Parts: sequence; C-alpha cells; structure tokens
Amino acid sequence: MNLYHDAMDHCAPDEGLRGRLEQGVLSARPERARTFRPRRKKTAVALLAAVLLLATSATTIWDPLFVRRFGPQAALSALGGAVFQEVDLTSDCDDVSLTVTQALCSDKTIHYILEYRLPEGAPQEGYRFPDLYYYGTGNYTWEELRDKCQDDWSGLDWTTLTSYAEYIQSEDNPLQPFRLKREGGSGSFSGKAEDGVLSFCFSLDAGQGVDLTQQPLTILVTPPYTQTEDGTRTAVTDHPAIVTFQPAYDGPQARSAVLEEGDVKITATLSTFSLSLEAQGMDYPWYDDMVKDTRLVTKDGQEKAVSLMGFTSGGSGILAADSREATEVSTTVHFIGITDISKFTAIRMGDYEIPLS
Repeated sequence: MNLYHDAMDHCAPDEGLRGRLEQGVLSARPERARTFRPRRKKTAVALLAAVLLLATSATTIWDPLFVRRFGPQAALSALGGAVFQEVDLTSDCDDVSLTVTQALCSDKTIHYILEYRLPEGAPQEGYRFPDLYYYGTGNYTWEELRDKCQDDWSGLDWTTLTSYAEYIQSEDNPLQPFRLKREGGSGSFSGKAEDGVLSFCFSLDAGQGVDLTQQPLTILVTPPYTQTEDGTRTAVTDHPAIVTFQPAYDGPQARSAVLEEGDVKITATLSTFSLSLEAQGMDYPWYDDMVKDTRLVTKDGQEKAVSLMGFTSGGSGILAADSREATEVSTTVHFIGITDISKFTAIRMGDYEIPLS
C-alpha cells in the first residue's frame, strides 16, 4: 500500500483539528524508547511542531529544527507524513554516544537530527563542526569497527583533516568500500551543549545512482573539538563514532530528465527535497546562471522558476583551458518546502524542454 497516494485523496483535516493539536501538544508526544534526551526550550515553534501524520493516522511531533526549516504546513501535509521517520536509535561508542532522533527522507535526500553525547567533564560550549562520512552498509557495529581500527586511530589528530583523511580513504577503514556517492550536504548547530549533548541538523544529497532507502545508512562522525583564542584545538575524545539506521520513505520516487543534442547535454534529477542540474554546451558563465534559466513545467503547462523555489549551497564547473570559460556547470537546488514532484511533467532549460520520467 502506498500511504502517500492513499492519503492524498482525503488529506483535508477535520474541523477543529488544529485547535486540538495545539491544546494537546505537550501530552501528545510519544514515549521515547531511548534512555536520554536533552531538554528543549518550549517555544512557539515547538508548539507548531505538533502534527498529525495523516497518511498513518498517528499523532507525533516534528523536531522544532525541522519546523523552522520547512514550516508547519509541511508538517501537516500528507507528503510530510510520507517523508517523516521517527528513528530514536542510539549507538554507544565507549565514552560518547550518537542518537538519530528523527529524519525527513526521500530516495535522494535525507535531513536528520543527530545528538552527540559528550564525555563526562567535557566543555559545554565553543564547539566546531565534526566531519561526517556516509556508508551504505549495516555490516559493522561500533565494537567491530573499534577492534579493527583502534591502533590506526591512536596516532591521528582528530582536529585536523589532513591527519585523518588518509585513514578515512584507505583500506585500513573497513567502511571505505561502502562509501556513498554524494552531491552535497549541510548542517547547523549552536556550538553549545545542552545537558551534555550537542544537537545537530544535517542533510545529505545522494549522488547519481544512489537510493538512500535501498540499504542501511552508516554515519561516521569525527570528534567535535573546541578551539581557544590562540588557536589550540582539543578534540572531545580520541576516536570517531558511528550510528546505523534504515532510512524509510513512502512518497514519489525521484524523476530524471536527460537530453543530448550535438554539443549540448543536460541532465536533471527531481526529488521531493531538491533538483540536481548539470549542463554542458549551454554557454552558462557559471552554475547560478543555469539555475536562473531553468523552470519546471506543470501538468497544465505553467512554468515555475527554479530560482524562486529554493537555494543552492554552491556548485561546480569545468573551465576551458584556453578561454577559461565554463564548458560544464552543475549544482543542486534545495527546495524551501517539501515538493510534490508528481505535479511536474518536464524541465525547461533555455530553449529546451525535456520530459521527466
């Protein structure tokens, strides 16, 4: 049964639903299965985070970080129910632990809340981002990875990428053969711990040919570190940590568009959270020019400018050796909201209209 498509036929909430949700928000949250969770400030955003997953007829609460990112209306939609996953999975990694609390997932993109419990006595503020690496496997527990790699870890400086990058990419890392291709990612956090826990909101855009729901996802996290005014860095521990879970999604699958005509090649992948674009031979000076010249075509023939639907976090290009002009540009547009991709039939870039399939 496709819960998303079933819900779309009767997704209007009954009269008075919003009032009941707002009145019952604090009591509606389901009991957590894990042993700890940092206290969060109860704000208006937290109140709006109470949602009814119409697709499953189950009441739950979106994390306020998700509500701030996508808005309360996304949480109340049937598609919001299709992408939402209550994970609540903790991996104890000796003196630290990782918990994935919730995720919003499609087959191509995942947003998730990650909590990093610090060692006893660790500083509570001034932290810098850890590095994250993604693997499409569930073959290794923390204990198995530690037993195989602790000798390699002992000589690494986890505050400096150049120190541990070789290990991450080498055969000494048993996860390396399962590393996922990725097109991008982002993250946010305050740099401060609450009750000894750092809370992050991360996202991952899977690369071409990768379906995030087809295998378990293992996330390796390097130790967060603090840095003093004189530049001295101190990692919270002397080892990375891992957590593994199975992403789930019950919505429209990603759609693609491909055109090859002479020197012109255009490829696009449209999913619930994003649109990946690549153009060759279109004479765009840079990737943002490509985005400005791209539209999505709806079933009734209307066009929606991609540049108004979301934002990019950077892009790339290949420059001609002689002219230094871009011959190929690529980027990923992250939608501001959760997008029902079934409404679109084609992508239009310049004078080319390419069907989505």
